[in-house]
Amino acid sequence: MADAKIMDSEFGASPSLKTEEQDLILAVDLGSSSVRASAFLLDCTRLEETTEFRNTVQSVDGTFDPQVLTNQAEEVISGCLARVRQLTDNANIIAVSWTSFAMSWLGVDSEGRPVTPVYTYSDARSGPYADSLREELLQEGNLEDTWQRTGTPIHTAYAPAQLLRLSAEEPDLARKVACWQTLAASILARWRGQFNSPVSNSEVGWTGLLNRRTLNWDESLVGRVNIDPEQLPPVLDYTNHSVGLAEPWASKWPELAHKPFFLAVGDGVGANLGSGCTDSSRIALTIGTTGAMRVVLPNEFNHSGHEPAAAGMQQTPAGLWSYPIDSKRWLVGGSLTDGGSLFSWLRETLAMENTDAILAAAAELPPDAHGLTVLPFLRGERAPGWATEASLTISGISPATTAAHMVRAAFEAVALRFRLIYDRLRPLLPPGTEVVASGGALQENGLWRQILADVLQAPVHLIDVDEATSRGAAILALQALGLPQPPDPPTVHTAMPDSEAGTIYAQALSRQQKLYDRVIGSS
Repeated sequence: MADAKIMDSEFGASPSLKTEEQDLILAVDLGSSSVRASAFLLDCTRLEETTEFRNTVQSVDGTFDPQVLTNQAEEVISGCLARVRQLTDNANIIAVSWTSFAMSWLGVDSEGRPVTPVYTYSDARSGPYADSLREELLQEGNLEDTWQRTGTPIHTAYAPAQLLRLSAEEPDLARKVACWQTLAASILARWRGQFNSPVSNSEVGWTGLLNRRTLNWDESLVGRVNIDPEQLPPVLDYTNHSVGLAEPWASKWPELAHKPFFLAVGDGVGANLGSGCTDSSRIALTIGTTGAMRVVLPNEFNHSGHEPAAAGMQQTPAGLWSYPIDSKRWLVGGSLTDGGSLFSWLRETLAMENTDAILAAAAELPPDAHGLTVLPFLRGERAPGWATEASLTISGISPATTAAHMVRAAFEAVALRFRLIYDRLRPLLPPGTEVVASGGALQENGLWRQILADVLQAPVHLIDVDEATSRGAAILALQALGLPQPPDPPTVHTAMPDSEAGTIYAQALSRQQKLYDRVIGSS
């Protein structure tokens, strides 16, 4: 790889491009459940015939094989381009923009070859190291400052604890690492025939190692996790781009050989922008395999590394995170490790033969009428408690408990965790902020949307958009290129809150919190 010839420019500011009728944007989404690529028109309409995807397989320890994901990324791009060629003979792909599951983190050697697995938010082996680092910072009086400085807690979902585990338990592997990269940065470096690639401040934010005052690596935290600053790549806005591919990719993808590749951002950014949640007037509530509630806020730091740009700047709310989109915008919110995955687990574990009938029976039940209290932590807890040892707990099962009871209780339990996130976000938001729902688990599940509206006591607007994350990647490319922005996706259904149900769910939330305190401890 070191001898591959690079064509055209290094990373630079956004180019100025003139648009034509067949101009397209190639959007790549490196997801934790699938890798996909699609072509979008400049109004961000997805050309459905061009979408190519591959399902991904995560190891039981929460990691991925980087070579498998790299191969899948190349396969979906090749497949998407082949579909574009079949669709039209005068397409002009003006840019490549992409998102990646957050976090993704791997070490490469001096030739840019991966030497570690891809570590992810669900690699929970570092629990003891997260607990130890958190206690160390607490004793020093630096725990809260570290959270505010980085925008993230000390948790197994982030790189600091994982790096401490690696150096302690696999020191020989750690010594092989010449540079740390995100998955997307590693792949882009490969295509350009380079040792490494810069990483967007968006992706660095998701590692938990970003200083959000300077939008660069946090020197204090880096110094604690047994890595040399020389092992870390440059941090840039996603709007920086590179042009030029090495062989064989330049020949294999001639449409892309001289086109800008923007740096990847976290997939949550794409999901927000793709669903029309581009400022504080709309909160994105997404449930797929996992779940998240996020809002875009302006960045009020001056990046001098000292004081906020504006007095009274909002801090990261307790229990939540703040990740940059770029130097001008933050994505603030909280994630749940389990969303749709909890329903999938119930369906498989209970051997449901007729899911539709069970969902219909669950919908007939009154709110919180099943006698169950659930802590929905099948794969651990993230926001807002960040308990490293949390596990799924179901209290109140009796001989009268049915599959419908358990399904409804699971939907309600997840919604109650979203209420905790929502309550922490609301002080940052103007009156009338809308809750916009998207994600595969909510598209056809009217029951879950209604439960969310009742629990949040706010209308929940389902929007008509598919591939929201990829669409968000395309929107980011338009913004970087200074091109007109598309209209927001239309609302297709609104679940209105019921006040009586809200009163019942407030009591259910109190009961859930009491169980949390008994089983996990006060948050």
